Amino acid sequence: MSEVRAWKYSNVSRYPHLRRPAVHRVVLAQLLTTLCLSLFLLPMGIIHATSAFLGGLACSIPNAYLVWKAFRYRGANAAQKIARSFYQGEAGKFALTMLAFVLIFTLVKPVEPLSLFGAFVLVQAVNWFTPLLVGRRQ
Repeated sequence: MSEVRAWKYSNVSRYPHLRRPAVHRVVLAQLLTTLCLSLFLLPMGIIHATSAFLGGLACSIPNAYLVWKAFRYRGANAAQKIARSFYQGEAGKFALTMLAFVLIFTLVKPVEPLSLFGAFVLVQAVNWFTPLLVGRRQ
């Protein structure tokens, strides 16, 4: 078994300095922001709340795919796999985002575009707080 494959299935305590980064917290924060934003817009009407919820999901779900794809490998021996998985994750995130908006605009009627895109932008802005959400390593 190769070193990379062995690392993927080995005990994390074997390499404590190569812990998996806690980037899943960013996705959780995005989902929480989506939910809060939808609840905040609910008094304006169900269309606004639903549009904001869908806009937040159009950002959160592709970002979750990127996190899953990009952070599968660790260590210097896996440098090529890490780079390849980041490119694949980013391409997949782009494709999933486009697919989400196509599905929203074709299947959901009526849609409030300002709520939809506003929520998308605000949930995307959660990424600015990634250093705070992931935390510093000791």
